[in-house]
Parts: sequence; structure tokens; C-alpha cells
Amino acid sequence: MSQISPFWRRVRELMHEIAVELYMQDHKDLEVFNIPEEAELREGGYLDRARVLAIRKVTEQEPGRHKTLRKVKDHSDV
Repeated sequence: MSQISPFWRRVRELMHEIAVELYMQDHKDLEVFNIPEEAELREGGYLDRARVLAIRKVTEQEPGRHKTLRKVKDHSDV
């Protein structure tokens, strides 16, 4: 079973929220208020932009809190 680091878990949580926000900002003039599907977000490049913003947000807001998977594994070996 693969292990996901706390850092990436937090990034994935934020990534979808940010992608939907970006989508809504781009489509507010069309008065589209439905939540987009994952495929729409991926196709429009919203998930890619959201990933970058989520990583930046997690590292700026919570410095040193999240460990990389390598650090987690090194700690468990000790």
C-alpha cells in the first residue's frame, strides 16, 4: 500500500477548491453557476494552475508543518 505524505494530501484538498474558484471567475460573465466536472477542469487547464497555487499556499501558510514522504520514512526507520 502506497503512503501519501501529509503535504500532498493537503495540496490535493486545496487544488480542487482553487480550480473550481478559477473556473467560476472565468465564467462569471456567462452566469454559469454549476460546479464543473473534473474533466472540464483538467481540459481547461484549471487543475494545473490550481496545483501550482495550492503548493505555494501550503508552503507559505504552513512552513515546516508538512513533512515530505522521505522525511516520514526516515523518521519511521529510527
